[in-house]
Amino acid sequence: MAAQGILTRVIFIEDEVYTLTRVHRMEDDTRAFDLQELINVVAGNDNLRFFAFRPSLHERGLTKNPKLNAIMDIGIQEPGQLIFSPPKGVEAGHRRILFF
Repeated sequence: MAAQGILTRVIFIEDEVYTLTRVHRMEDDTRAFDLQELINVVAGNDNLRFFAFRPSLHERGLTKNPKLNAIMDIGIQEPGQLIFSPPKGVEAGHRRILFF
C-alpha cells in the first residue's frame, strides 16, 4: 500500500508487541527474513509509519528492541488520532491503519 502512495500506519498492540522486543537472528544461509529486518528495510518510506502501543508493552513488562528506532511509542489517545486525523500537511485520498 505504502509503495503505491497510500498513507499506511501499522500499530503493534496486545501480544503482537512481543515481535518488537528481542534481537532476532537468522542463520546466514537462510533466505528468509524476520519482521524486525523488514521494518528496518522499509522504514525510509514516507508513506509508512510503525507504532508500538505503550500500554501493551507495559502490561507485559516489555521494552522494544533498541535497534528498532523506526517504531514510535504511542499511548492511549494516539490510536484515535491516527484513525480520525491525518498527519499535518498530508492530504491523502486513501489511508490505511493496520493493527498487528
